[in-house]
Amino acid sequence: MSDSIGPINTGAESSTILQPAATLVIVARDGATRHAPQGTVDYHLLLLQRMQRRAGAYYDGASVFPGGAADQADFSPRWYNLYRDIGVTTGEDFGWDHMKGKPRPLSIVAERRDGLLPNEVAFRICAIRETFEESGVLLAGYSEDILKSKSLMHRKVVGPATDILRKGPPSLSRDVLAKWQKLVHDDASRFVDMCCEFGIYPDIWSIHQLDTVMSSQYFSRRHEVIIYMCTMEMLPEVRVDGKEITNHRWLTPVEAVRLASRREIILPLPQLTECARLLEMRSMCEVKRYAARIMDEGMKPNLVLPFMLNDAFVFASPGDDCYSEIEDTPDLPLLNETEAENTSRCKNLNRAVYGPDGHFKLICNIQLPHGQRPPSDVDSRDWVVDSKL
Repeated sequence: MSDSIGPINTGAESSTILQPAATLVIVARDGATRHAPQGTVDYHLLLLQRMQRRAGAYYDGASVFPGGAADQADFSPRWYNLYRDIGVTTGEDFGWDHMKGKPRPLSIVAERRDGLLPNEVAFRICAIRETFEESGVLLAGYSEDILKSKSLMHRKVVGPATDILRKGPPSLSRDVLAKWQKLVHDDASRFVDMCCEFGIYPDIWSIHQLDTVMSSQYFSRRHEVIIYMCTMEMLPEVRVDGKEITNHRWLTPVEAVRLASRREIILPLPQLTECARLLEMRSMCEVKRYAARIMDEGMKPNLVLPFMLNDAFVFASPGDDCYSEIEDTPDLPLLNETEAENTSRCKNLNRAVYGPDGHFKLICNIQLPHGQRPPSDVDSRDWVVDSKL
């Protein structure tokens, strides 16, 4: 449970109030995929199934990456006391000062009072903490492993995240971690308590930004979610919290898109987009090279704008020809045309389309800024059969 850090006010109007959050895409190999034949996918993604609380509620019952809202504890000066033991004494020592002045999420550039942890660090701790709360996977390690991660990041190399269960002493057993998982879930400030008690460090240098998604002004609750990614050489043990999360799956991007197309899982748009972005990356090496390439590019938040057509609901991203038509519209726009008519008149497309029968499409035919790889085009009707495997 998070003690929210409060919204980010990016302007004078209430519509610009955003709740910051972070999520983590865990890309991991298992025993079967470590030596997969060339050309086959050699990694899986962790997807958590959220509790179904009420019919029709957004994200309820959905398969999502672990993550959640940032908490005041993620910015606590107590983290300085912990990291000081490995030579980190100032905000600059963490190693992200070179990103100042580059396009960044609003959550990262937001001003906070002196003495708090830098935003670049705090939101990575948020992603690691939320992952631990929801899945029991603790991306943390002892000084030797963490200093190695720090060195690799400074050399622009994407190294594997540290799984404490594979590194920890007997005192940090599964049962002990399960106890702390519950404590941290109920009180986020206990995360730093746990790390200090066992002398472990969240592996912040092994996670890298993939994207940032901002919900539009048409939603009553708006969020800016920083999407991070890490790689792991073995599947970590997962123990879901049983409160917010009821189950988990390890799926390849192909499997996730196929199951969503068959409506066997609910894959919200941010998860669908990241899975589609990874569809053509068959190996973890490709994923690492991509993450390393965009590591220092910076990127602006992707403000997704919805609009209605006569026969479809569309979410447009920057660069889509309809984006400029609707971005200043105070109410949810309705364009009096069919999807076919709209698509035929628009040359540049960067959108997700949802039809009344439940099928969906992802279309992106533009070059994205900041070195980002566009998601592969997806039409769910083509993915119902296994021919897309």
